[in-house]
Amino acid sequence: AKQPQYLKEHKRIKHDGIHYPCDQCDHIATRPGNLKIHKETIHQVVRYECDQCDYKTKQPDSLKVHIKNKHEGYPCDQCDHIAKRPDHLRTHKERKHEGVRYPCNQCEY
Repeated sequence: AKQPQYLKEHKRIKHDGIHYPCDQCDHIATRPGNLKIHKETIHQVVRYECDQCDYKTKQPDSLKVHIKNKHEGYPCDQCDHIAKRPDHLRTHKERKHEGVRYPCNQCEY
């Protein structure tokens, strides 16, 4: 180990047999903080819901990413696409909606 505290931590985790079992499944954590993260991500009930659609998540950061990707930006007035920037919306419209002479009746081609 590079530092004494790393050796102490290694011995505690690997050799002293100190473990933190989950009371809801067979998972065994090596640190109390890891057990807390495990419970929050695996067993926690959904606490974060999007107020604009049916999306639900256990993680607040996941909700932020969802809202940014799905609900913020520049919406296309011809489909449900949302662009991040005005120039991306213009490119989307040019490629997907303008100049299409023979559209497929089974998909968006």
